[in-house]
Amino acid sequence: MENFDCVVIGAGWYGLAAAGQFHATQPDRSLAIYDGQSSLGGTWADERLYPGLKSNNLLGTYEYPGFPMSSERFDVKTGQHITGQAINTYLKAYAKESGISDSIHLNTKVLSAEHQETKDGGWVLTIATAGPGAEKKVFAKQLILATGLTSEAFLPHFEGQEVFGGRIFHGKHFQQNSDTLKTAKAVTVFGATKFAWDAVYAYVTAGVKVNWVIRSSGHGPCWMAPPYVTPLKKWIEKLGTMRAVTWFSPCIWGDADGYTGIRNFYHGTAIGRTIVDGFWKVLGNDVMTLNKYDSHPDTAKLKPWTEPMFTGASFSILNYETDILELVKGDMIDVYVGEIDHLSPGKVHLADGTEFESDVFLANTGWKHTTLQQKTSPTSRT
Repeated sequence: MENFDCVVIGAGWYGLAAAGQFHATQPDRSLAIYDGQSSLGGTWADERLYPGLKSNNLLGTYEYPGFPMSSERFDVKTGQHITGQAINTYLKAYAKESGISDSIHLNTKVLSAEHQETKDGGWVLTIATAGPGAEKKVFAKQLILATGLTSEAFLPHFEGQEVFGGRIFHGKHFQQNSDTLKTAKAVTVFGATKFAWDAVYAYVTAGVKVNWVIRSSGHGPCWMAPPYVTPLKKWIEKLGTMRAVTWFSPCIWGDADGYTGIRNFYHGTAIGRTIVDGFWKVLGNDVMTLNKYDSHPDTAKLKPWTEPMFTGASFSILNYETDILELVKGDMIDVYVGEIDHLSPGKVHLADGTEFESDVFLANTGWKHTTLQQKTSPTSRT
C-alpha cells in the first residue's frame, strides 16, 4: 500500500490551491492529488471547455494570491470576462510553477475513504484507475476533499428516450457533443442554470433553432445580472468583496470577522432587517430593470423566481458577445415553462400537450450530491 503524508481529492481551483500551499509550506512531505477527469482544472478541465465558455469574472478577480493572471501571459484584456481556455491555461501554469504537477494523478477516482481508529489516525482510500483490475488502496495521513459541486452529472431517464432518435446528453458533456452546433436543426435545452443559458446562446448564434424548457416544479431561472449594477453602476463582482456589503448576507461564520454587533443589528433587529431588505430589493429591481424582462413574453419567462439574497451560486453574469435577451425575443428561441412528459421519435412532449420537433436534447439537470463514501465508526473523529 502506498503511503502519503497528504492526499487531495480534486484538481480544480480549490484542490490545486490546497495542494500548492501544502507543498510550499511542507516541501519534504509526500503529496498525491487524485482527479477522475483526464486533465486538471475541475470545471475548467480540457474536457469541460464547451464552445463560448467564459467565467462570470472580469480580469483581476479570479486568480490565486501571488500568482497573477496577467493579460500578456493569458490572453485576457482588462474589462473582459475570462475565457474558459485562459483559466485552463492559468491553472496548468499554477500547477507547474508551484511544483505539484508530478503529484497529480488523473483518471483516478477515489471510491471510499475509511478513517483509521488508531493512535496516529489517517485514512485508507480505495481508488480506481482506468483499465481492468486497477482498483487499489492507498494510505493518507491527512485528507483534503476538494470534489466540488459540479463533478458527477445527474441525468435522469426520460420516458421515450430510447426511440427519440436524436442525441441526449448532460450539459457537462457539451464539449464532446459540440458537433451538434453544426449538425442539429432544432435543439431542446432543458433547465435554466448558467450552463443552460450558455448552451442556448451557443446554439442560436450557430443558427440552430432552440426550444428552451424550464421546469415549472423547479426553482426557475437563475439570476443573470449585467457586470455593473445599482444606480451607482458598481462592478457587481467587487460588491461581494466590500465588508459593508458582506454584512447584508446572513452567514453562520459571520462572527469570524469581528463585527458581531453590526451583524446582530442588521439581522436581529426590525430596523436592521428593513435596511437589509431594502438593499437586496434595490439590487434585484436594478437587475430586473436593466434586463427589461417584461418587454417580451419569452423574456418574461426568464425572470428569476427566487429572492436575490437567497440565490447563492445561482447569481450569474451576462458575459456574452451580444445581447442574449434580444436573441430570445427573436424567432430562433421559444421558451416554455412546464414539465417534460415524454419523448417520441424526433419530438419532445410537455405535460400540457405542447410538442415540438427536436433532434438534440441537452439536459442541464443538476449534479449528484454524494460522490465519495466516507467510512467511519460512530466514535471516529473526522
